[in-house]
Amino acid sequence: MNNYSRDPPSKILLLVITQLSPTFPLCNDLLFEQFAKYGDIKKILIFERGKANKAFVEYYDVKHAIEARKDKLGKYLAEGEGKLTIHFSRLKNLDLEVVDKSRGTDYTQASSTNSEQMKHSNTDDPNVLRQQIESFTRTFTQTSQRNLTPARNDEINNLLNSDSDDDIDIWKQQKQQGPQISQDVQNVITQKPSKIIKVTSIDDRVTAKMLYNIFNKFGNVEELLYEKQMQRVFVRYQTIEFAQIAKEYLNNIQFFDQQWRIFYHPLQQLQPTTISDEYMIYYNPNGPKLIVPLSKTIILSGVIEAMEISEMMRLVAKVTEIKIVAADSLEITMMNISETLKIIAVFSDYEYKNQKLIISIK
Repeated sequence: MNNYSRDPPSKILLLVITQLSPTFPLCNDLLFEQFAKYGDIKKILIFERGKANKAFVEYYDVKHAIEARKDKLGKYLAEGEGKLTIHFSRLKNLDLEVVDKSRGTDYTQASSTNSEQMKHSNTDDPNVLRQQIESFTRTFTQTSQRNLTPARNDEINNLLNSDSDDDIDIWKQQKQQGPQISQDVQNVITQKPSKIIKVTSIDDRVTAKMLYNIFNKFGNVEELLYEKQMQRVFVRYQTIEFAQIAKEYLNNIQFFDQQWRIFYHPLQQLQPTTISDEYMIYYNPNGPKLIVPLSKTIILSGVIEAMEISEMMRLVAKVTEIKIVAADSLEITMMNISETLKIIAVFSDYEYKNQKLIISIK
């Protein structure tokens, strides 16, 4: 299965649903039932364009959209019905104004209890799914039909059409017929996965050790070349899969006031070219680490002086809450994921009073 996405990760997924019989009861609640197990859903909008049904699914958190796409890409809504092609959407927010052949649902009123039940339900089972389709009723408020001006109707239709190509080939074909685009965008379109990724827009305050601490969370790093003057770093992983995971999670993320852009880089020897470049080789004899999604909350183990460590954390990142969860462990919640990366970068394997601190993401 090609897991290529034409756009960087976003909170909104574009679902292209093919191989769907006319009698299949496709509805927003069915999609909610299937996708809510990955995280809280904000809105869903189903619409028809061309030969396929399409839908937008908007999550509150981009990591939940990433998890949903990874798990659902290429699968079916039910046995032999509704094959899913999934892209990250270019929409910034999902407007549920009703236009021709579209229907939307706002799930912001959903209870947390229902959401948790959805996350743990096994909705991929075709028999269970059929039962849910037949019996599932929900009291979420449906978007009411409104009298839109012709100009507004055309605006919304154009917006939907701009984000609803059937597949990558169609999108590339339309791109070639459209206006000129930058070379950077062309490079993103044509690049192939590689064990080496290039990360640009590195803040001057960031060190090579900090970069290693972050990227090694997503797989075993073999080499790292930090070109400080160029504000970029090259990272070679043991496998292409590790590089894909790192790119998926970290592309476009904000770190020390700079937004990272990550690209695959052709396989070649990494070597410093200036005196300010930092080049390191790493050996990971213990195999790959457990890779988990980024979160605002981490568990810090190996803590000797809880109060002193807490103050050190607050000096580095914007901390909203610190809890003592064990004699030598703290649960620390940051303001956002970018602040979590600061803690990982600075304190991974940090030794305090001859005790190494271990960071795990909750």
